[in-house]
Amino acid sequence: MLGKSALAVMLAALCIVATSRAQTNEVKAQEPVTKPAALAPAAPKSWTDYVTVKGDMRLRMETINDDSKKNSSGEHYTRDRLRIRARLGAEAKLDDLKTGIRISTGGADPVSGNTTLGDGGQKKEIRLDLAYLDYSFLGDSPYELRAIGGKMNNPLITYGNDDLVWDSDLTPEGIAAKTRFGNDWLTFLGNAEGLYIKDRDSQPNATGWIGQGALQCVFMPEIALTVGGSYSAYQNMKGYDVIDWENKNNSYGNSTMKGSVSGGTTNKAWACEFTPIMGFGNLDLFVWKVPVTIYGQAITNPKADDNKNGFMGGLSLFKAKNPRTFEFGYSYTKLEKDATLGMWTDSDRWGGGTDGKGSRFYGKYQITKYLQFAVTFFLDQKKISDPKNEADYNRLQVDLQAAF
Repeated sequence: MLGKSALAVMLAALCIVATSRAQTNEVKAQEPVTKPAALAPAAPKSWTDYVTVKGDMRLRMETINDDSKKNSSGEHYTRDRLRIRARLGAEAKLDDLKTGIRISTGGADPVSGNTTLGDGGQKKEIRLDLAYLDYSFLGDSPYELRAIGGKMNNPLITYGNDDLVWDSDLTPEGIAAKTRFGNDWLTFLGNAEGLYIKDRDSQPNATGWIGQGALQCVFMPEIALTVGGSYSAYQNMKGYDVIDWENKNNSYGNSTMKGSVSGGTTNKAWACEFTPIMGFGNLDLFVWKVPVTIYGQAITNPKADDNKNGFMGGLSLFKAKNPRTFEFGYSYTKLEKDATLGMWTDSDRWGGGTDGKGSRFYGKYQITKYLQFAVTFFLDQKKISDPKNEADYNRLQVDLQAAF
């Protein structure tokens, strides 16, 4: 038999073990049962997930020498001015539908967003520049089939600030369709546009239809060629009063006749119809690792008797895209009086419209991702259809533009 002292020691040890186990079980009982973590609910989308805001602001110093005009002293006309162009737009993407609006300086001028400073600090006018619906029938497919309506960006293939027919600031009004399909080396591009040009109360409206097609060939990553053509048919133009946003009977170089089908005797009326046919092409390639673009356009208007042709050819070197990159370019243009509608052509080249020829030199420097510096010089002649009145026209533009 164990002694009393040994029994007491054993009982004490059993009590300690029992107490330790009880405490351990209590701690385990208090620990939460681990369960798989539930997925957090997705945060609801806000308008910022659908809407993209874009804008730009350009400050321009400009000098114009126009020998067709005289100043108050009877000397050749020279003008120096400071101008701005400010635009702000928003586009919402809702599934396969995009809709957008944009406001711009420039007043009612359809081919310029510029407004001139130096009028005593007056407030500047801002108007609606874009308002459109753009629906994609193929969704996120690599191919494209879209319908656009409203006041929109030009849906045609153009050459930006150096296009023969279209000013880059023009936002045409009407309906359009765009399509694109192909593969990595050959792509077909097709565009169609129905223009609503002039609403007339008691006479047929001025309208226009344009069809355009092009092939884009990528021979290798360093060489790509695009060639195409377009046909335009404007209705109810000949014999009708010219359309001038300033209401000054300016025909923008086109031939006119006195009177009109409306019986007017003071307004100018177009002397011919306009169905211009245009071919275009551009070649993009690298020469000794330098990006080079060679481009050109040619146009003729079968409805005009004379002065019905035009052409433009140009070359650009490098690309001002990333910070601290340059771009240089040159082009030569000749556009006879009735080759196309003058009211929508480049507003800078020989002062705008048709009936001119000349050279354009430019250089760009991308300062930062959002800021660009550019210099453009036009060396032109205007009124080339009348040798007795042909005049020199020179224009220098120095731009500083920010975009976001």
